Amino acid sequence: MSIGQIAIGRNRGYRKRLSKLGLLGWLAVFVLFIFGVIAIFGSALAPHDPNKIDLAYSYVGPIPGHPLGFDELGRDLFSRLLVGARTSLIGPIVLVISTTLIGTSIAILAAWRRGWTDAGLSAGVDIAVAFPGLLLAILLSTVFGASLWVAIAALTLAYTPSLARLLRSSALRETGMDYVKALKVLGFSDSQIIFKHLLPNLAPFIIAQAIIMFGYATLDLGGLSFLGIGVQPPTADWGTMVAAGASGLLQGYPTQTLAAGSCLVLTAVSFAVIGDRLARIWGVE
Repeated sequence: MSIGQIAIGRNRGYRKRLSKLGLLGWLAVFVLFIFGVIAIFGSALAPHDPNKIDLAYSYVGPIPGHPLGFDELGRDLFSRLLVGARTSLIGPIVLVISTTLIGTSIAILAAWRRGWTDAGLSAGVDIAVAFPGLLLAILLSTVFGASLWVAIAALTLAYTPSLARLLRSSALRETGMDYVKALKVLGFSDSQIIFKHLLPNLAPFIIAQAIIMFGYATLDLGGLSFLGIGVQPPTADWGTMVAAGASGLLQGYPTQTLAAGSCLVLTAVSFAVIGDRLARIWGVE
């Protein structure tokens, strides 16, 4: 058996294991698939202009052609819910990708170099973990103004240290394995070992953590939009819809808050279920 086969041997069979997601896991996949389609084609699927204001229909309930009724400004809720899926999901995607890239790079660098590099990076990560994402978001929004990208930047700074610390322990264990030593003896360069062998073996853990993180990112970005730090009105977004519907709750019109909040929660739960199932299947809990 070749060194390459030894290095990636433990990854064999992962595709077959996907069949073990179970009913709940595949239900979560289906839900996310539907939301993904809505996020891509929401603008085309929306039956009405999501930003058209008609105060005559303020807080009017469901009527023919408007299955969810109208919000406080007389805008069609169903159309806003469809269009809002895009910003509600694109934000977490960007956040998870940036956090995963930065966190993985820090973890592998610390595990590969070890010594003072590992000690310095680990100390920096421990210090960074102490800063809450909400306070960072408030600080950055004060300096740069409130927007989705400011919220993403703040949460990237908040999420990266925790992910790097989780990945570091797995990377340390992986870099100490015999196949890595054998590859070094055979003259493989650091980049060849890391990108062709180390990363593929760490991929299951990285993917599982990224999927779980997506659920948290969806709720956190929605929460920042609710507080007015993330997506800004009149842009349709599930988080801002929850905030805008708060006044309707007091008037006996909870549809907007419940509909947008349910979408956020359902998305987060679906990602959590899939991430947990993949972690169990791949044995990376």
